[in-house]
Amino acid sequence: MPVLERTTTALRGLVERLRPHQRDGGEPDARPSTRTLNRNVCWMLGLGRQPFRDNAPADELFVDDAVEMQLNMLAEQLRTGAMLPLLKGEQGSGKTSLLIQLMARVGDANHFFVVRGTRTLTAQRIILDMLRVLERPIPEDTGECFRHLARQLRDLAADGQPAILVVDDADALEERELAHLLAAHDSLRRALNGRFRMLLAAEPAIELRLSGLHSVQLESGQVFSANVRPLARPRIAPYLAHRLAMAGYGGELPLDDDSLDRISASAGGLPRSVETAAASELNSRWPDD
Repeated sequence: MPVLERTTTALRGLVERLRPHQRDGGEPDARPSTRTLNRNVCWMLGLGRQPFRDNAPADELFVDDAVEMQLNMLAEQLRTGAMLPLLKGEQGSGKTSLLIQLMARVGDANHFFVVRGTRTLTAQRIILDMLRVLERPIPEDTGECFRHLARQLRDLAADGQPAILVVDDADALEERELAHLLAAHDSLRRALNGRFRMLLAAEPAIELRLSGLHSVQLESGQVFSANVRPLARPRIAPYLAHRLAMAGYGGELPLDDDSLDRISASAGGLPRSVETAAASELNSRWPDD
């Protein structure tokens, strides 16, 4: 099964593929989430579903001024194509959510192709799956596949909308495959006269790894590097209120300042950790019988 999807045909499908709860083989992780609220909490708050779920659609994700600023900056980089955008953040920092919001916002003006990096993923596999999205059957010769892909992408971008490859968890790729991917990116940019672009989302260590690799944009310093903004203490209450409201809660935030202080202290600015700590606070207050 291809590991890659186009947003114009399968936005929800690519959201599922991007989610970090999946293993390398693509199967969902069946372990219970530490962010799950128990039955009594859900009943007390009148929730129709779990608020801290992994499959929330783009229009239910939290947006404040900090998120809006990052979305605007990334959208501008994709629009101009002058830089190689690099979105950095620790696991659980919200990179995937930000990518989903970005692609939902500017999907009508771009042709997105999306893949989640794993340690077994190769650059060749990405190229072949991009072609499979556009053409069936594909040639048996891999060199011919690349030429077919370049031709298909030129036709696709003839409407003035660039083709963009988004690689989430790019740091999971082996060094050699990351180098091959950068080389393919350079070749496709030349073939499409700049109308092919790539956005990498990864943990912060990716920047050091990239410094030892080669690409036209890297060597000319044309890299736009952005860190996901941490969920600092003032942002935690609006964030949790939004997630609870999306699940059906209509009252005031059921967490006082002391609870929010504990959540902030334990979360380290990571949204996933904020949700884990909030679930723990609420489950402790209204435990199941």
